Amino acid sequence: MGLCVAIADNGTLVPTGQPVTECTGYVLLSGAEANTLTLFAQAFEVPNKEVLATWAVGPFMLIAGLYVAARIAGTVASFFHKA
Repeated sequence: MGLCVAIADNGTLVPTGQPVTECTGYVLLSGAEANTLTLFAQAFEVPNKEVLATWAVGPFMLIAGLYVAARIAGTVASFFHKA
């Protein structure tokens, strides 16, 4: 859990005793908390246009490609079925 601190006149950090939700100074986090916060921030950041276009077009192209492959396989299979 984070710790609410303030900077003293001599430049040291002094705990204020305030809860983190009401902290008026700075919040110190442990290494694990900082890594988790960074992970969540990266997960929810807005993607750039290239990444967004890839995610939008990629599934469509996959479905269209599989449809074309299945259509070709079906045509070849029907050729042998008639013989």
